[in-house]
Amino acid sequence: MSFAADNASQSFTPKAISEFAANARPQGVPTDYVVTPNGFFAPSCVQRIAEGETLHADGSIESANGMLRKPMACTQAHYRFDGTRVEANGSFSLPPISAVRKPAINGWVEDANYDSPVNIGKLVATWKVPSTPTNQSGQTDYFFPGLEQLPTVESILQPVLGYDAFSGTVWTLSSWNCCVSGTTYYSGPINVNVGDTILGTTQCKAANSCGTWTITSKDVTTGKSTTLTTSPYGNLRWVFGGVMEVYGVSSCNQLPASSPLTYSSIAVYNTAFTKISSTPWGADYPVGSASPQCSYNVSTTSSSVTLKY
Repeated sequence: MSFAADNASQSFTPKAISEFAANARPQGVPTDYVVTPNGFFAPSCVQRIAEGETLHADGSIESANGMLRKPMACTQAHYRFDGTRVEANGSFSLPPISAVRKPAINGWVEDANYDSPVNIGKLVATWKVPSTPTNQSGQTDYFFPGLEQLPTVESILQPVLGYDAFSGTVWTLSSWNCCVSGTTYYSGPINVNVGDTILGTTQCKAANSCGTWTITSKDVTTGKSTTLTTSPYGNLRWVFGGVMEVYGVSSCNQLPASSPLTYSSIAVYNTAFTKISSTPWGADYPVGSASPQCSYNVSTTSSSVTLKY
């Protein structure tokens, strides 16, 4: 089945905030903004990269036949998970305390990560599509491994599994790179099924040649995949073995019914594609004391990350 036919009934546009339950919408963010794994964006600042296209560092997009197009520059602010307003030029302002709506989680909940002393050239992880939430109230749940730059974070490269991420109570896969010059980019999406095995691979296009990367989100069970080919915007040293990120969640039953979720067969490589033997994962709980509290726990081995909720 062709890519186009497989997705004929599905929108390529991430879900609008207006689709959240009214009590879960972030205050101060326009309702026509869409939710992404990188926060809330104006639709014009979210760009889909088709299969076979390459996203360059200057924002131009090259097709398979070599033709270039450059979408209009993003001129609108986006909003981070905590409500911080980020202008297109990178300046930002914190939201007033009165504008933070609780209870409702919008952002990273728990993850395992470490700072690498060497540049990373490849990250691989496998996990399974969990059960759908028992309470389907317009929330969006994301799961992914990823890579960011250090010491200055400019973007994140991530193969993402999402529930109700593209306007529909289904699980989808897409690959993302955010957010240089205020724009976030993604591939796909493709539909996947509960229980399918997912393989996320983020790597230099060739060993010791890391000017271009491929982020591949693959459903091993069906053989379908979606790939974003992109520039990394810097040396990648911040490694995330597994992350849970959610939006519009105000109760624990809005998370997948199956817990825990394990990222397995995690492998990290340097830019020569030599496997790194020491991966000192540290548990992190960005959700803090936000409600709801759902027995969050992160446990790790050298090659696995297990997220409990």
